[in-house]
Order: sequence, then structure tokens, then C-alpha cells
Amino acid sequence: MFLLFDCNNFFASCEQVFRPDWRRRPLVVLSNNDGCVISRSPEAKAIGIAMGEPYFKCRARLEAANAVVCSSNFSLYTDLSDRIMMLLEEALPGVQQYSIDEAFSHVDDVHDWVSVCRNLRATISRGTGITVSVGIAPTRTLCKLANETAKHCPAYDGLLVLSSPEDWTPLLEETPVDDVWGVGRRLAPRMHALGIRTAAGLAACGLQYLRKHFGVHGERLSLELNGVSCLDESPSQTRQQIMVSRSLREGITELLPLREALCRFVEKAGRILRAESLMCSSVHVVLRTSYFRDDGARYAANRGTALSCPTDDTRLLTHAAASLLEGLYRPGYEYRKVGVLLTGLQKISEVQPTFEHPRVAPSKLMAVLDKLQKAGHNIHFANQGKQELWHRSFASPAYTTRWADIPETSPYL
Repeated sequence: MFLLFDCNNFFASCEQVFRPDWRRRPLVVLSNNDGCVISRSPEAKAIGIAMGEPYFKCRARLEAANAVVCSSNFSLYTDLSDRIMMLLEEALPGVQQYSIDEAFSHVDDVHDWVSVCRNLRATISRGTGITVSVGIAPTRTLCKLANETAKHCPAYDGLLVLSSPEDWTPLLEETPVDDVWGVGRRLAPRMHALGIRTAAGLAACGLQYLRKHFGVHGERLSLELNGVSCLDESPSQTRQQIMVSRSLREGITELLPLREALCRFVEKAGRILRAESLMCSSVHVVLRTSYFRDDGARYAANRGTALSCPTDDTRLLTHAAASLLEGLYRPGYEYRKVGVLLTGLQKISEVQPTFEHPRVAPSKLMAVLDKLQKAGHNIHFANQGKQELWHRSFASPAYTTRWADIPETSPYL
């Protein structure tokens, strides 16, 4: 059996942990640069705030509802996530973190895991203030279905077990195929065109038929929905690309501040690259104005280049990206987004030397800089400047990671 623990409205719930007065009020968390809604409390959902909706479009509705608006505070979210994962790892075998607010555990069929999960829900709520939902099923896909059902149906009290076809068949008949874990926006229209509208329809399809139209992935989805686990043993694949971009606070017209912002993003992409023991062989840069301009002054372009050899050196990546930006830049526009995309990724152990570059190896200097940054030293390349080109107008304190932000209480209360 698989267990899936998923935190409810995680980012919004984290903001409410240290602000009890924000509970039972509409609350939304915004993406980087206060762009779009990325988390909503149940009360915000009730007034029609959609996931991913631009803040400027829903601002009037939020103000009319006396809603709380928060900028993303990932220091807080990551710390609370780490505490939740620690509690899970202390109580369950083989915990695998799937995302910042989700974790699977593969368990035997002997123990009473329902009681264990109920106690864990209470422990996590008491220890972190976060409510989690639990799904229990023989496959990961059915686990996701059980978890979502438990989350949205109060009758299940946050926990649902699907142990036999009699348990999950009614849910499959009610679940649109679009909502099946692993279908996605691209696969769903193709399934609709073939008459597959529900999860039950997908489960009932023949495996050869699914393999013909959707490949091995479609076949595995059907097996999972029929209680046959076939995703847990899939080997982890190397990441295909690393994208780092952000909307800018104000329209930027000059090349220099655009270059400084891009250098920051390249440095972050380089850290991600090295953290996963990867090397990059191609660099791409994207640049655009606002999508919402109505005066016709729009511009969007991207350009890439292949590196002479795979590398994880931020200096080489920055040089390539800066050259691409100079070719993309056009004066007279107000740019609102710039970003870098690293492709052609390979594990360091898989990089093949060539006659031109017989010794391809990780940069020792970058390894030293990464260690210093992990130790808390704020070390960066000077090419990224000092000016902040984005904003967080509604940032909450870092309650758990900064001494000055730790809440205080009076001993006389």
C-alpha cells in the first residue's frame, strides 16, 4: 500500500500559522514579484479567486472582501515543510518527498496504517499548525485520487482508504479524465477525442489500444487505476532543462539593468545545475515586454547558443547569456520579463571528453563558492549589481529563520 500526505492550501496555511487573526478570512499568496495567485485559502476560493489569476485582475474583489494578500515567503514555507517531512520520516518507512507539501510512503499490508495516519495528522497539526490530508491505496495514482477526495469531502475527515475495486470504482466514474494524475493538459484533449471522458473510461480501455495511442505512459495510467502499481519502480530521469526567470518590477528600457537581472538568474541556474551534479551544453535567453500592453508596443524574442563543451561554471554560462541578451535587446521597449534556460543537460559522469576538450570536469571554484553560500555567506558575482528589480509588497516576516522576526509575547499576559 501507498500513503500520500498532502498539506491543505499549504502556502496560505503557512501564513496563517503565526497570524490566527488571518484565519477564516480570504487569503491569497502571490508569486514572485507579486504577479499571480499561487495559493488560496478556502474563503478565497469561495469568492471566485482562481489559481494563477493575475493579481491586478482580482485586486478589486480581494479588497471588497477584506482579504489578506501575502507575497511569497519561501523561507517560511520551506522550513515548515522540512518540519513536516521530519515528523513523517520519524513515523513511516521509506518516505519519498514528492513536492514541498507532498510525500509518499510505501508500506506493508500488515499494520493498521489508518490509526498511524490519524495520529500523524494530529501530530503534524499540533507541531506545525498545518492540516494534512491522507490517501491510502495500492498505487500512487489511486493514492492521489483518495487524497483529493479526502481533502474536499468533509465526510472523510481528511483520510480516505481505497483498498479494493469496490472502493475506487465509484470514484473513477465521477472523476474527469483531466483530473487523473499524469494526464495533463496536453494528453486530455487527445483522450476526449477518442471518447475517454472519465477515469473509469481510461481504466476500462485495453492496454494495447492505450499503448498504440498514448505509448507506455497511457498503459501505465490504466494499470495504476486498476490497482496495479507500476510507477514506483520507474527510474528517475535526468532533468531536461533548468529555467530561471522573473517578472520585473517596472518596465526597464536600458540594457545594463536587464543584464544585471539576467546575471542573477544565471547564477541561480548554475547553483541548481551543480546541486544536481549536471553539466549544461546550451544556453537560451528569453526577453519580452508585458502581455497586457494595449498600445502595440510589444516585443518578445528568444535565442540560444551551444557551448564549446559542457560546463557547470557560472562564469561561462553568464558570458554566453549576456552575449545573447545583447543580440535580443531592442531600444524603445519597456521590458517586463527576462530569463535564462539551460538545456542539453548531462550527468557529470556521462559527459564524454573530446579531442578539443579532453578534460571536462566540474569547476572547483564554483564548488568552493557553493559551499560558502550554503554556510550563510552572501557571496555573488559583481556583474549582477545591487538594485532589486522586483518587489514583494506584502511580505510576511521569516518567523522561523530570522532572529529579528521571531514572535515575542509579554510575560504579563
